[in-house]
Amino acid sequence: MEGWNCFKRGRVSSAIAVHLAPPASGHDANDISKIPPSLYFESNNLKATLQKLRCVLDGSGIDDQAYAETLGLLLLWELRHAVNTTRSQLEPIRGGLTGHQLRRVKEFVDVHISRGIGISELASLAGLSQFHFIRAFKHSVGLSPYQYVLSARIGVAKEMLSKRDLSIAEVALAVGFSDASQLNRVFRKLIGVTPTVFRRESGLR
Repeated sequence: MEGWNCFKRGRVSSAIAVHLAPPASGHDANDISKIPPSLYFESNNLKATLQKLRCVLDGSGIDDQAYAETLGLLLLWELRHAVNTTRSQLEPIRGGLTGHQLRRVKEFVDVHISRGIGISELASLAGLSQFHFIRAFKHSVGLSPYQYVLSARIGVAKEMLSKRDLSIAEVALAVGFSDASQLNRVFRKLIGVTPTVFRRESGLR
């Protein structure tokens, strides 16, 4: 990548560079290797996605497999369409998941709440591509898959916090978070208070 810029009177300028290695083998439906390199173009959607990914990578954002995978898929979509404004908008959603598909996904999340849950796993259960699954799921539930998974984790966490013999760290691991700090961050974001405060306000010490 090459180019030039002229800074005037000490103005601060920033740029984001993205390098994606080609797939090791085979053809990937999300392959963007044929997109020519671009320098100095603006895409607010792409910028927002990259900023969220940066937060995940530096540990300041939500540390959740489904969330990170969703951002990765969204990054592919944004990169494919950033240079083509006529195709930058998603096509209208024609329908959500069937009752059977939705039930299978929800049951899978309930059973595997204590471990990482990937979008690819959920999409496979529904028999859909990852892009189609994300859009269809949100159309059916009103939440993206990663938001639903986080909400399910916090729902179980609230129930477990009523048990006096479980520490916050134990609750965090039981509902699929890496540690208590991650549970604290997500719990406060969704519920408005920390797990400790929630437990205290529920009458448990």
